[in-house]
Amino acid sequence: MAQSYIVPPQEGRVAIVTGASGGIGLWTAAGLAKAGAQVAMVCRNRERGEEARAFAGRQAALTLDLILADFADLKAVQKAGAEIVERYPAIHILVNNAGLFARKRELTRDGYEMTFAVNHLAPFLFTEMLLPALERGGTEARHARIVTVASKASDRASMPLDDLMSARAYRGFRAYGQSKLANVLFTKELARRLPPWPVTANCLHPGVVATRIANRGGIESLAWSLMKPFMIGPEEGAMNSLYVATSPDIEGVSGAYFGKMRQWRPNPIADDPAIAARLWSESEMLVAAAL
Repeated sequence: MAQSYIVPPQEGRVAIVTGASGGIGLWTAAGLAKAGAQVAMVCRNRERGEEARAFAGRQAALTLDLILADFADLKAVQKAGAEIVERYPAIHILVNNAGLFARKRELTRDGYEMTFAVNHLAPFLFTEMLLPALERGGTEARHARIVTVASKASDRASMPLDDLMSARAYRGFRAYGQSKLANVLFTKELARRLPPWPVTANCLHPGVVATRIANRGGIESLAWSLMKPFMIGPEEGAMNSLYVATSPDIEGVSGAYFGKMRQWRPNPIADDPAIAARLWSESEMLVAAAL
């Protein structure tokens, strides 16, 4: 049965969506704008970003903002964060959606393993940059919300804190699962560090969605293509992000992992505060070194 969710009115709220040039991010941005939010779409490529902005604008009959940032470059993430906070002093919704799957081990310009850097370190830094504006946007009655798109791929992942860059051995799906587990650990540790209000932090599994994320060649890309007919579409996958970003039913809930618009139990590793705190410290050091 297809998932459906009606986004409540979002007039007067500012929403930032990363990875918004296609797939789940595009439909998330369009859904928030259609509900009346002022949406800034963070995209890597200007041409695709402009196409996405035009598409989302037609869905919502609104003009959306476009911010360019390559999440494989932490200095670019920092610059985009500073630009957004200057443009929007108060933010009400942040959806950390940008992500990738890398079949082969690649390094970013900062020298970090690509999957871990884009899927975890970039949103870790981006959230930190936007947090002051989110704190200004939230109230005790209506929190600002940080929403991070994780994945059920985290369920069987491990968190090798002594090899976060997968230098010893690299497999695409394993690195992806590790990065998505990092998303859940980050969310839970962030929720512990935040005061009870004005900001909440939650993460989610969007469903197995037919996006372009694994279209990077090799046997993994072939397997992904063969599975696509059995996956849900990105518009339906975005329903989970929209629910966690806007549902009044979960107002004040923080540190939770959602799937199919209800709370799920994550990988038990995600509930270990010692691992989460260590990952946070390692992430801080890696980001600082890059900047």
